[in-house]
Amino acid sequence: MSKRLSYFVALLLLIIAATAVALYAALRSSYATTLVNQAFTLASLKVQVENVRYTPPLQFKLEGVTIEEDSPIYLPSSELWLSAELPKDHRWQLEALVIEGANLSFDQAQTLSTLKFDTKQLALKHTDFTWGELSARNIDVQIENPQWENAHLLPYGNIQFAAEQLYYQGNALNNVLIDLNYQTKDSTLYGASFEWNGAKISGQAEQYPQGWSLINVTVNGLNVSDEQTDLRWLDNVVQQGWIADINSLDLLQSNIHWHGIELLNLDLSIEKLNPNQSIWQQDNGYLSFNADTLRYQDEQFVEPSATIKFSSQTIEVSELDSDWQQGRVQLQGQITPNSVQLKSLSLSGVKWLDVTPSQLAQLSQWTQKIEQLSIEHLDISNAQMIQLTDKPFWQVSGLNVEGKQLRLKQDNQLGLWQGSLQLTANSASYAQYLTTQAIIEMRQQNDVWQLNRLFLPLESGYIEASGEWNTQPISAPWQLNLTIDGLPINQELSPYYFEGMLDAHAQLNGLAGDYTMLAHSLSGQVSAALRESHLTLTDSNKKPQFSRDFHVDNLSITADRGRITLSAPQEGQGVELAGKIDLTKPELATVMLQIDDKCQRLQADLAGKSHQLTDVCPQLNSQQSSLESSKAL
Repeated sequence: MSKRLSYFVALLLLIIAATAVALYAALRSSYATTLVNQAFTLASLKVQVENVRYTPPLQFKLEGVTIEEDSPIYLPSSELWLSAELPKDHRWQLEALVIEGANLSFDQAQTLSTLKFDTKQLALKHTDFTWGELSARNIDVQIENPQWENAHLLPYGNIQFAAEQLYYQGNALNNVLIDLNYQTKDSTLYGASFEWNGAKISGQAEQYPQGWSLINVTVNGLNVSDEQTDLRWLDNVVQQGWIADINSLDLLQSNIHWHGIELLNLDLSIEKLNPNQSIWQQDNGYLSFNADTLRYQDEQFVEPSATIKFSSQTIEVSELDSDWQQGRVQLQGQITPNSVQLKSLSLSGVKWLDVTPSQLAQLSQWTQKIEQLSIEHLDISNAQMIQLTDKPFWQVSGLNVEGKQLRLKQDNQLGLWQGSLQLTANSASYAQYLTTQAIIEMRQQNDVWQLNRLFLPLESGYIEASGEWNTQPISAPWQLNLTIDGLPINQELSPYYFEGMLDAHAQLNGLAGDYTMLAHSLSGQVSAALRESHLTLTDSNKKPQFSRDFHVDNLSITADRGRITLSAPQEGQGVELAGKIDLTKPELATVMLQIDDKCQRLQADLAGKSHQLTDVCPQLNSQQSSLESSKAL
């Protein structure tokens, strides 16, 4: 019995050996292609091969492979190395599979991923790929232990990828190299490099549950403009949250035009920033940059540089330095969504010679968003500003400002709420007013604002003032001493036009808590004079109806708790000026002016904007005739 069993085993081994020899011989002959196609048929695989070459012991080269699925696939050349392991779960086991020279679509690649085989190595060589707006040319890919899950296009595994070009949404990435450990979670990009838009880009990245973190990424020589290049894909990357964190990013020698900001020859370094969060939500972020030029909203900054740190709801500017408007700007401080707290602000030699109302409006809109503004040290030296776009024109040159411990905006109200401020100017003008060697000194301490000195030399006189305002009490009491000598006045109050010179001395006080307090408290005395004056009354066609030179030597204005009285005694000049104003009832105010000129008399209510022009010559002639008749009697 044992002999028969031995004979049977020997016979079986002999048959297997003979079969193996026959199979080997067949694979080494011209029947290899037929044999492999039959094997695919027996395995229920819709695969046909044009030519097969077998290399012992387990290597096959297949040429002209056609996979007849929903989306037929043609592979010009492929090589596979069979594994010595038996099939598992009805899946063939391969040591390696190499596909070369293929042209695959997304659907075809998905079909390949569903074929019943497992391989320890998968490689694509010189292959082209298309997927919607994404295409790749001349791909070389090697994947170690690829694992497909849910028919994903890209299997998990250690991936080395190279492509001559990737093309997506109109953007070409050239000479792409990627070394990636792709896993279900916590993947690692050991290295990647490519060229895009003239830039060389390289770096590493790590994957976390919240997304990818960029590690040591360098971009050199980037040239990009959102007006010339379609950058929707960058917005998509940000919006979809693929990049959760920028651990380190360096941008070198680049030119950027992005959302209205233009930067030339930019060097930028970013650390620990999250592109999916606003600048106010960053935690422990860092940014530094320098550039040849920065342009924003028609403003040009030359050689700007800055070092900025980000934390929750706070931006700390460690250093900002730039040439601007032929001068230099430097600042340090902190910025929050509703406040600016600067340690220092310095402007030196700035010559802003083309100030426009739109620029001032933009500046005003920006300051309106700030509720608190403070500057520990403000230094402006030899500055110049000129506005010649709209009337009234104005300019200031040789401006010097020194401020200490300033709080310039508090609870959304502009003013000097704390600190000391000194301003000097070689020259300043507003409309027809011109001053030279002007100086203003003021301070705010313990809620008391003091105008220590205001002195504005004029062409033929000066303005001098001092005062105090206590903002601590609700009533906010104030007082002002003001002297004016030779102030030119050119004022049109239709239908009147007045010009002349004003001399005045005023001592006033009151309460400024609100208008009601002011209206019941304004008190003081003003003595004034109008000299070298001229008044013109015009009709609806701007033609003069009345015109006369005049002067008022002793104009007295008295304020007593909001009731104001004006009086100017007639001194043979044919001019009378008198009036009463009650600030509690300003609509009932009357300011009467009467001027006689030859045969005309002008009587005007300046407060009510009404007037009467009469011819007085007949009356004068009648009085003269009566006088002559009485003399004759």
